[in-house]
Amino acid sequence: MEAKLVEWIAERKQQSGGVSIVEVRMKALTIAKKCANTAGFKALHGWGDRFMNRHGLSVQRQTTITQKLSMYSDTKFIIKLCKQHCYDLSVIGNTMMTPLNFDNPYNRTLEVKGAKTISIASTGHGKSRFTVMIACMADGTKLPPYIVFKCKTMPKNVIFLNTVHMRVHPKGWIDEALMFDWLQTVWAKRPGGLMRKRSLIVLDAFWCHCMPFINKRLQKDKTDLAIIPGRMTKMLQPLDMTVNKPMKDALCRKWNTWLLEGEHTFTAGGHFTQWIADVWVELDSAIIRKEFLKCSISNVMDGSEDDVLW
Repeated sequence: MEAKLVEWIAERKQQSGGVSIVEVRMKALTIAKKCANTAGFKALHGWGDRFMNRHGLSVQRQTTITQKLSMYSDTKFIIKLCKQHCYDLSVIGNTMMTPLNFDNPYNRTLEVKGAKTISIASTGHGKSRFTVMIACMADGTKLPPYIVFKCKTMPKNVIFLNTVHMRVHPKGWIDEALMFDWLQTVWAKRPGGLMRKRSLIVLDAFWCHCMPFINKRLQKDKTDLAIIPGRMTKMLQPLDMTVNKPMKDALCRKWNTWLLEGEHTFTAGGHFTQWIADVWVELDSAIIRKEFLKCSISNVMDGSEDDVLW
């Protein structure tokens, strides 16, 4: 009976459904009616505690909220578009905005046990931020990073690179005007973009992605738009699953290496533009291709790759 109960709990967890100890006791009674040698079993509170101890279970607080995939039309919408237009992997894209700090120290370090004060060096500009917009295609092609600095004019000591687009914004984020500019300078000029071949771009539900004139611009470029529902980026956003953390970790290592090389003065983006370009080039394209597949964006329609989804 307990083996079947553990299996039922595992199925509920796989579906991201919450399970309470009361539900476990009620389910135990239901299963016990169908099992032999369970006469007199009442699934009392004490049995519930012993059952959890035997199987290493405990009641824990929720850390994230997930939403049932089958309830959303986003995945079905992408599959419908892929069946209708038979996109090549080179024309299926995804983009993501990520905020970064000019100060990027490690938040953990080795220290003697019992130490009350833990100090980590920084330049004192932990609140100085900027935004990076990165994009890639399902075949692993990486588009040039798009960096937005928090200022009104371009910093004088910034390093200009042909592989990076740089803009400024008073608040350091990407609004509808900069999103429109990104479509013109990056998306429209991607490899094969000038051929106006029908393509697909997958974006999260950020407000400027849903503006009517943004969709109109995409239609002009023969680009179909698919919006990922809120709270679903951890399941359906390839770049969020693949690139966000490794990229930030790599930038953190470069920043700490630079800081330990000697005395430095703070420069508003001079080094970060080069570091971002280097990290983006070093990223393995195979990882990007794999995550597009796992997010049910680039998998073949015959079902042969469905075992790797999510």
